[in-house]
Amino acid sequence: MKKWVSWMAALLLVLALAIPARAAEPQLNHVTDAAGLLTEEEWETLERKAAGMSDTYRCDVYIITVSDFLEYTSQTGVYEGAKELYRTYDLGYGTEKSGVLLLLSMAERDYSLIAYGYGNIAFTDYGKDKLAEVFLDDFRGDDWYDGFSDYLEKCEDMLSAARAGNPLDVGSNPAIGGAGVAISIVLGCLSSLGICALLATTMKSVGIKTEADAYIREGSVRFNVRADQFTHVTRSRVKIEQQTSSGSGGGTTIDRSGFSGKSGKF
Repeated sequence: MKKWVSWMAALLLVLALAIPARAAEPQLNHVTDAAGLLTEEEWETLERKAAGMSDTYRCDVYIITVSDFLEYTSQTGVYEGAKELYRTYDLGYGTEKSGVLLLLSMAERDYSLIAYGYGNIAFTDYGKDKLAEVFLDDFRGDDWYDGFSDYLEKCEDMLSAARAGNPLDVGSNPAIGGAGVAISIVLGCLSSLGICALLATTMKSVGIKTEADAYIREGSVRFNVRADQFTHVTRSRVKIEQQTSSGSGGGTTIDRSGFSGKSGKF
């Protein structure tokens, strides 16, 4: 009985995608497998995971698979098609409709990864590139469940980091950034100590003399009166400008409809 109900639910999801919908219609599940890539057990596991993290981080995480996105949208590109599905089925968390959506279209092996609302903050341009890396290698080997699992795990990591005030972006990786700073400090200290030690061994006899004849080679000059008085020291100072680097650009590129995203082949 349970299996029959699950298959009926899957059939209704396929029909829901195939029939034009209005914004007032019920939302799709977090995982909608209209292409039939997953077993019932795999779908249940992924759906539970996606729904749980969506509530925790107040940003819906979606997966949609279709045989051909052209059957469900009026768009000719997979990126615009994913946006149309997002709007048509009123997806997203809360009033801001925050979310991230991964769409797979099997006909031409197209994918689109889009974000909206708070999803634009949590999933930067750089972050989307890193997110795509974790699932594309699985999809290219037709390993759908592992690819979706990797996608959800990375989404959770990125949402957690964003809610902590550190969304994954260019130069924001705490492991790489922290290690780089620590190494720079250590190398800088060692270099400074080495220079100081070298100067200390070569300049021990150097000091300011209070008599002029200390700076005159013996026999080179003769004075009728040998009297001098130390008056002052003149020092020159040169300001050393600190070099700054702005680094590579980061952030999120948002289009006129409020979405950000990327698309490609798998």
